[in-house]
Amino acid sequence: MANEQVVIALADKNLGPVGVELERYIKDALVHLTDQTTYAIIPETQALREVSELADEIFEWIASNRNSLTDDEAKYLRAKLSETYEEPFGYFYLTYKLHKTPVKTRPVCSDCASITHALGQWVDEQLQPIVQAQHTYFKNSFALKEELLTLTLPPNASLFSFDAVSMYTNIDTEECIARLEDYLMNPTTQSTFPHYPAEALVDAIKIIMRNNRMKFGDIIVHQLIGIAMGMAPAPTIANLFVALHEQRELLSFLDGDCLLYLRRFIDDGLGIWLHHHDKRIDTIHWNAFKAAVNNGGLTWEFTPRSKQVDFMDLTIEIVDGHIETKLYKKPLALHLYIPPSSCHPPGVATGLIFGNVLRIFQLNTQQKNIDADLIQFYHDLMDRGYQPSFITPLFQKAIDNATKYLSQSPAYRLQCKQKKLEQSRRRIFLHLPYHPNDPTSTTIRRLWRTLVARPHGQPPLNAMTNHHGDPIPIDNMVIAYHRSLNLGNILSYRKICKRSGPKVSSYLD
Repeated sequence: MANEQVVIALADKNLGPVGVELERYIKDALVHLTDQTTYAIIPETQALREVSELADEIFEWIASNRNSLTDDEAKYLRAKLSETYEEPFGYFYLTYKLHKTPVKTRPVCSDCASITHALGQWVDEQLQPIVQAQHTYFKNSFALKEELLTLTLPPNASLFSFDAVSMYTNIDTEECIARLEDYLMNPTTQSTFPHYPAEALVDAIKIIMRNNRMKFGDIIVHQLIGIAMGMAPAPTIANLFVALHEQRELLSFLDGDCLLYLRRFIDDGLGIWLHHHDKRIDTIHWNAFKAAVNNGGLTWEFTPRSKQVDFMDLTIEIVDGHIETKLYKKPLALHLYIPPSSCHPPGVATGLIFGNVLRIFQLNTQQKNIDADLIQFYHDLMDRGYQPSFITPLFQKAIDNATKYLSQSPAYRLQCKQKKLEQSRRRIFLHLPYHPNDPTSTTIRRLWRTLVARPHGQPPLNAMTNHHGDPIPIDNMVIAYHRSLNLGNILSYRKICKRSGPKVSSYLD
């Protein structure tokens, strides 16, 4: 990029790229990083010493919990510990909340190359089944919509949503650790979820939550409270932290006569309220519920109770005692779909159309809204450069696919999913960089079938045994393309220390 004094940042909520002067970007970041209640800026010598001690602590954790880890888990954790030792820190960056007035920023940690990342992945894997079993959990918007459609609502029902204010940085670290430790070490919890090693998991959570160190330009910061958005287990830890509070103080409201329904997706909640005929009593109940929600260590903001609410990517409305939904798009959404000129495998465009068409069918309850969204999506793709001759046949196939999928019963869908999962265990992947002038994936797979899997006059590969005498359970090969660097990679703003100009440290008082 010719102008190193402009940072191409990202807007929050997938609202596209944002050009920001480097000086403003640094100052915006320092608004967060100089908050001494949340972050501490530490000397590099101290950071390197502490991260060396951290590496020893993680290595000791692996050794002491070896019996609780599979061979693959232990091998992966050790390998990642070695890989990240030379560059052990995450990278701090901002996304811009263009949908807010005035514009605000969201602090994020790019954690994938940090020394704690692999352990964080293990924590996330252990916590996922527990989080998914909590009362207010739902998988995605389609699952929520399907659940809402089963409800019959009385005339006094209203919808409301609520969202946490800066959830990740406002979670008190020690309070979170204590709450999770009390729950995870409980014999009842361990009996309900026998898959996890309690002491190992609690110790790993302590390591992750107390040891987030990030680079921003030439400074290094240590996060003192909360858990950084962008770290592998951040959503699951935050989710469980709130869910345990819900168990203790909120679910009892569902047994009363004012709260009919309550669901939450990390820091976004949805509820159905039953109004009392006496407005004074109704207000008392409503304020008591809001106070209980806010009594769990975080601050939550509530929308007014009404017959319609925008929640995640849904507009939800009560109509004649039942729920209707339609797809919600933020007014600032730019619909920056991958253009046809981009160097991606042809299947990417097919997947884009099939996936979005299915989503339109899944989230809309009225055919008129399905039709309107399909037309809008079609025109959005044309605006990105796609030709009608290319996308029209794909749209028809995608519509047929969505119609067929939604006509199937959940049991049949699960059966198909399990069948595909079993088939996936009998295939291998060939990872290749994609180039449009290379042989097509169809050509490569045909060569593999005729020369390796089922060569003429020779036994098929899946009927043979390896040098240990074990069968070779391989039926298919999948070409797994990885793309070249795109503009987002080339203009990446996470390592701003490589840019010319004043250092971040020069902006500190």
